Amino acid sequence: MTMSMVMASSHKIFLLFFFITFLHFPTTQAQTNLDSSCSSNKTFAANSAFQSDRTTLLSSLASNNTTDTEFYNATVSSGGDTAYGLFMCRGDVNLTTCHQCVVNATQRLPSECRSSKEAIIWYDECLLRYSNRSFFSTVDTRPRVGLLNTGNVPNQASFMRTLYDTMNKTADVAAKPAVGKKKYATGTANFSAFQTVYCMAQCTPDLSPSDCRRCLSGTIGDLDWCCDGKQGGRVLYPSCNVRYELYPFYYQSEASVPTPTPAIIPPTNTTGSQGKGGISSSIEIK
Repeated sequence: MTMSMVMASSHKIFLLFFFITFLHFPTTQAQTNLDSSCSSNKTFAANSAFQSDRTTLLSSLASNNTTDTEFYNATVSSGGDTAYGLFMCRGDVNLTTCHQCVVNATQRLPSECRSSKEAIIWYDECLLRYSNRSFFSTVDTRPRVGLLNTGNVPNQASFMRTLYDTMNKTADVAAKPAVGKKKYATGTANFSAFQTVYCMAQCTPDLSPSDCRRCLSGTIGDLDWCCDGKQGGRVLYPSCNVRYELYPFYYQSEASVPTPTPAIIPPTNTTGSQGKGGISSSIEIK
């Protein structure tokens, strides 16, 4: 066999190896896992009925995240405790991203909360939770998570007034959407000639308008606990969440609050050491 034939044969073997490797390489899209919470005082035994029900429940949530579903809840009971679960995707993400996020969550949560009867996981693009108690159509405010950008804004008091005003208007829209629309809204406010604050609010669709607004009032009230005077942050509850940044972090939606007349607050550099990523540390209460 000549050297050229050996090289050609080696090349074919390499291509075949690459092709086989590509087919077996994991295709799960990398998405941002923000946090998770597992009950430590409510647990189940290995190979118990609840463990089997949880497995069936998570499989149901993953398989029912179809091309037209961005929120879904389910129950599974084969004796003993019933397993309740739901997922909700962020209001502006596309259905492909939503589906991948739910699949990621159903795969990751049981490994992080191996024997917990109650657990929740938040991604940037979705949340997923389960419990042995029925929580559908119920406002749950714990566990809560706060995520913040460590960079400060100047004139913090003025900035926070603008933020609270805009976030409350955004929450009003999210809590009472048009018929057939999600309980999701975005809003913006110019707080200087050069800078804008971008806000987002969302509730699970099973909440009533009044319960949604009550839940969002809690998250907005927790902004001072989480992110007072910071360039960006979010508060996550099981039933709702809010977020703000000094850059557009969401896709434009028809459920948005008009930009008001700008207030006079001096500009600040929002890139800092964290860049556009924004979130650099977290605080949490279980």
